[in-house]
Amino acid sequence: MPDPDPAPPTFADFAALDLKIGTVTRCEPNAGARDPAFCLWIDFGDAGVLQSSAKLTDLYEPDDLVGSQVVAVTGFAPMRVGGFRSDVLVIGALADEGVVLLRPDRDVEPGTSIA
Repeated sequence: MPDPDPAPPTFADFAALDLKIGTVTRCEPNAGARDPAFCLWIDFGDAGVLQSSAKLTDLYEPDDLVGSQVVAVTGFAPMRVGGFRSDVLVIGALADEGVVLLRPDRDVEPGTSIA
């Protein structure tokens, strides 16, 4: 039975996440996804180009995303989403109209860590 009153996450839990800035180099619809989503290829500098399937279709078109920078959690074991390998979790705000990407307000080097 799950703990009815789990301990809240600690700062150490947050610090263990590897959040980085990446630049989207390619974007196309994820035809295999249950819900509309995009396949993203994201350049993380020294970490290379990693992939993510992201439900961003309500507010963005592929051309809107290519060349833009995004915040992502890296370091996860890859998983398959709609038949597509997803290495990272792209971060966004869950607004009524759809997911709004969190992004730096000026360009930084791909792979820059989030502090």
